Amino acid sequence: MRMMRAGSRSRRPVGCREAVGLVTDYLDGALPAGRRRRMEAHLAGCAGCSVHLEQIRAMVEALGCLRGDGVTGGVLRRLRVAFSGPGPGPSRAVGGGR
Repeated sequence: MRMMRAGSRSRRPVGCREAVGLVTDYLDGALPAGRRRRMEAHLAGCAGCSVHLEQIRAMVEALGCLRGDGVTGGVLRRLRVAFSGPGPGPSRAVGGGR
């Protein structure tokens, strides 16, 4: 068993809270290889985070056609509110129950 340095996050498994925070970097291909592998291992075993990933992927695809100047202030405010709250946990998907 390897010893980890205090504060080291490089070798521990990814949890739901961290996975939610890493989704956009994961989709952008911006995660280092080790963290990407741990993210994929988490997604393979967590239905809630897998659903969240697919919802974000679908949203990015759907909104990809919008240009920055095509989003009204009201829509932008609603998006900011929607994405400023706590992310979904393992049992709550984005938009669930709303």
